[in-house]
Amino acid sequence: MSGVKYLFVTDKGNGNIPAHPDRVSISANDFIANRLPVMTPAEARRVKVINMCSNYGYLSKGYYCSLLAEARGMRCIPSVAQMIQLHWKRNYQTALPELNELLAKHFKEPAEEPLERTYYSYFGRCQNDRLEAVARRAFDLFRFPLMAISLIYADGQWEIEEIDYLSPEDIPAEKQDFLNEALEKFTGAAWSKPNTPKRERYWIGILHDPEEALPPSDKDALQKFIKAGKDMNISVELITKNDYATILEFDALFIRETTAINHHTFRFANKAEREGIPCIDDTESMIRCCNKVFLFELLRANKVPVPQTVILDRKSEKTIEQSMSYPVVLKIPDGSFSRGIIKADTPEAFEKAARELLKKSEIIIAQEFMPSTYDWRIGVLGGKALFACQYFMAEGHWQIYKHPDQEESADKNAPLPVEGGEHLTLPLDDVPDDVLKVALKAARLIGNGLYGVDLKQTENGVYVIEVNDNPNIDVGVEDQVAGDALYKSVLEHLVGLIEAV
Repeated sequence: MSGVKYLFVTDKGNGNIPAHPDRVSISANDFIANRLPVMTPAEARRVKVINMCSNYGYLSKGYYCSLLAEARGMRCIPSVAQMIQLHWKRNYQTALPELNELLAKHFKEPAEEPLERTYYSYFGRCQNDRLEAVARRAFDLFRFPLMAISLIYADGQWEIEEIDYLSPEDIPAEKQDFLNEALEKFTGAAWSKPNTPKRERYWIGILHDPEEALPPSDKDALQKFIKAGKDMNISVELITKNDYATILEFDALFIRETTAINHHTFRFANKAEREGIPCIDDTESMIRCCNKVFLFELLRANKVPVPQTVILDRKSEKTIEQSMSYPVVLKIPDGSFSRGIIKADTPEAFEKAARELLKKSEIIIAQEFMPSTYDWRIGVLGGKALFACQYFMAEGHWQIYKHPDQEESADKNAPLPVEGGEHLTLPLDDVPDDVLKVALKAARLIGNGLYGVDLKQTENGVYVIEVNDNPNIDVGVEDQVAGDALYKSVLEHLVGLIEAV
């Protein structure tokens, strides 16, 4: 059974599923009787069951196939809940407004006969490009491998009249090639090199934003991940926020885009977790790292050394400003890349900065200022140190990144370049023991993922400034010591998570 990733269940055990090393087709009767191909319990948990029976009605064989797959701890589409949702039309009415909105946006067909049309969706893909967005979203919602989407033109617009499931036997002969193509894309087989016995072990998606000004990994680093994947017999594909509906096609998700809670990065991670797909960053790590108030309380409660910190709101701001030792640093809880941080040298500057930041957040923090020429950044993966860097302050500035004052620019709408300091990447053996010890303790409080722990090393000891859930990995910086092995280490960790599912 080694290498099989997809188990197709059809009425008679074939269903015209093209042969491939990572697939096995069996009949519904065999699946229900648990006459499965030989596999270990771990392999069974990783196999994805694709239920393509001709009848998903209540207590039908198709219904029981999904029900038993779930009982056996196997990942299966469609689920029993999705069968019930689509089988009774009234249960999927709530999804129609969203789907019709997509239809109105993308389906610009003229009002010509026939005014009632049916289009086929295979694994979320449709031959009519204008219906692709609807097909992808419908598959994301209902998870039926094969669907018929019926449209009607009424009251001056096209609307979805009905969505129904199909079996392989319902597919016309002239559509078979497109069905095979859609299936190849869904299972990742289309990424295999032809005429070679070598098969990618896994398929990993890297979520990124090509337009992001300060991404966690630059374009060269992303290509390094892709190359490392090829060397490891793993397919690594770059995806964007528009690929939300394709998450199910991947064995793991790696987020290389600045994360936030009220953001599509969190939704991607949340969806991956619901599907049983390993993800870095996971949602718990995002929640813990993205909010400096939570992070401070977590570290302090677990006796991890942090700078003296006070939590402020509008009521406490005036009282506390008189008792602070200056200078002091004020921060909004969810800032990143040195944004949302102001240094105040006097009570008057404190009051001005606090009022400005409290417009953006109900709560802010005031933190003891610890001057230094550099901050330590210890990259931690799976509870072990991955890399060590010293990030130096931007020239003439007290932070690593210096964000220009937009108000002083002649063109206030034009983005201004961000200035960054120098860096020094060191072998882990050259990092002081106390720095590593504190960094690893802080990271383990967050989870078992990939983190960047920022620390200050002072005469009084080592202090954690913050823990980042998606630390930078850029070519020529974080990889300067480990080289290509750094990218391989991250992918090996993801493989370990996949195989542990």
